[in-house]
Amino acid sequence: MMAPSAEHTNSPTDHSTMTNTTYSFQQLNNALTNCTSFFLRKGKDEDGETTYHLLDGCGDQDGDPFTDLYDVQAYITNDQDVFNYLARYNK
Repeated sequence: MMAPSAEHTNSPTDHSTMTNTTYSFQQLNNALTNCTSFFLRKGKDEDGETTYHLLDGCGDQDGDPFTDLYDVQAYITNDQDVFNYLARYNK
């Protein structure tokens, strides 16, 4: 999806501010749609459990589904713009 940015390590706000914060589905999806060409869609697995699918602008799934929002957050915040977008909720 998105490669970590070299500037991320020089960011005044680092990942330590987000380690205990879990964002809502809508907040994560907003960050993706505002900062990238990706978006999230909820789904269900064969056991009926909620899954989260990362989709590109064409609607094609990128990788395997996520089983919880914290894993989505950990993955998408490798993108500096997404990270900064979400960090504004911590103020």
